[in-house]
Amino acid sequence: MKKSTVIFSVVILLLLSAIGVGVWATLNNRQTQPFLNKQTSDQAKTYTLSEVARHASKDDCWAIISDDVYDLTEFINRHPGGDEILRACGTDATTLFNSRQTQDGQWVGSGTPHSQAAMEQLAKLKIGTVNKN
Repeated sequence: MKKSTVIFSVVILLLLSAIGVGVWATLNNRQTQPFLNKQTSDQAKTYTLSEVARHASKDDCWAIISDDVYDLTEFINRHPGGDEILRACGTDATTLFNSRQTQDGQWVGSGTPHSQAAMEQLAKLKIGTVNKN
């Protein structure tokens, strides 16, 4: 066998091995990553109303919606309604999210409930639940 054929064969085997390792790592990450991000009910963190209230700015925005706590900070700049989302920071924003109405009855945005897509996006931002005690 020629030396160049042996070198070529070794290079091909190394490339195939590297591709195989990359594919395996990608598939393995896809299978385990969702479990790393999801909190089970046993692991869910609870927060008091005063803890949530301390996160009331554009740079640090948490909100309560239907007794769940969400960190909205990273979503603020992508919010289709612009800065209206800032009304939720540090508060129980259940009414604001569900009917787009403030606690004192002021209409916000379209005045219609958020879409299913909005609810799905919100679910990804959940960090815990409210401790009502």
